[in-house]
Amino acid sequence: MRSPVLSVVCGLVLLSAGCGGEPVPVDPQSQVSGTVTNDGKPVALGSLVVFFNSTKGLTLTGTLDSLGNYALTAADSKVGVPAGRWEVSVKPPVAPLTEMSTSDDYKKMMQGGGPKTVADSNPATAPDIPEKFNDPKTSGLVFEVKPGPNKFDFDLAKL
Repeated sequence: MRSPVLSVVCGLVLLSAGCGGEPVPVDPQSQVSGTVTNDGKPVALGSLVVFFNSTKGLTLTGTLDSLGNYALTAADSKVGVPAGRWEVSVKPPVAPLTEMSTSDDYKKMMQGGGPKTVADSNPATAPDIPEKFNDPKTSGLVFEVKPGPNKFDFDLAKL
């Protein structure tokens, strides 16, 4: 007579043999990079280029360096960026948090007034990024990402 424990162990070994390995992308994969400028000059260091794909429900970001260069990064670097149609926005760098425990804003907030959160006390702005580019629906920036390397350079003053 067979041991039930032996049967379970054998079953688990067979089951685990088909698991694991490298993730297999479902869609053709891409790499996306480029440069964002305004009137030929790089926009604010630390600004974000945000690519949104409504079909796939994905949002990917790249952070601008001092020359305005960015590269999109996927959550899993082995998978890459799916090819397809992407709406794009450019957002100012995140504003540093304000120490509110000693500020007038903190006192107002504790009394039911002032900003609702710490982040509201110092909103992010960048004079070299026109407000329309903060939202992919108003930016007018739509790129078709193809499999393989893609380079999207754009000057906000010319759009």
